[in-house]
Amino acid sequence: MENKFFTVSSHENSKITIEVVAGHFATDSSHRNHYIDITELKSSSSAAKSAARQLAVPYLSNTDIDVIVCMDGTEILAAYLADELLQAGVGVVNEGTDIHLVTPIPASDGHFIFHENVQKMIAGANIVLMVASMTAGATVSRVLECLEYYKCKLAGISAVFSTSPEVDGRKVHSLFTLEDIPGYRFFKPSECEMCKEGKKLDAFMNSEGYTHLDGK
Repeated sequence: MENKFFTVSSHENSKITIEVVAGHFATDSSHRNHYIDITELKSSSSAAKSAARQLAVPYLSNTDIDVIVCMDGTEILAAYLADELLQAGVGVVNEGTDIHLVTPIPASDGHFIFHENVQKMIAGANIVLMVASMTAGATVSRVLECLEYYKCKLAGISAVFSTSPEVDGRKVHSLFTLEDIPGYRFFKPSECEMCKEGKKLDAFMNSEGYTHLDGK
């Protein structure tokens, strides 16, 4: 499976890339035929800066932002996004303000919460939700419910990769989409076509990476 990877570059900036690995992957809620590796964009300062510059475009001139809510280990990427949004420039609405970065805590029932010391930062604030990858959108929907509970005002959803241009009626601003990865498919575990064809699982995956079932 390690030889079945390829690199995809952003149409807007060829320096923004992701690695895609073909195979039979399982998460706790779905099966997928590709793993989207965005480790470089989440950990490299130069890669994150380039990605953040592109992600900032929809917000620069018309969106007040107080807080970026970070999911899937996107804190570094979100920090550079905040820096881009605070840059001085003609029509840059957040110039001279401040933007906080926060991460929700998963609760035992599958929902999300914020610690009390963070709640005062987000209550009634203008929020951008930053996610690494959005496939079925179930996690994003739960985070949106959390933000609604705390009376947040959703200013936008940003993602490195998204299979859909919107979730729960909200537009998703993404660097990569299904058009960039021909043949990308995902299934409910009980409806997985790869399983029905007798293809064994290659690995389990989550937002941090994937692990081969044979331990290699």
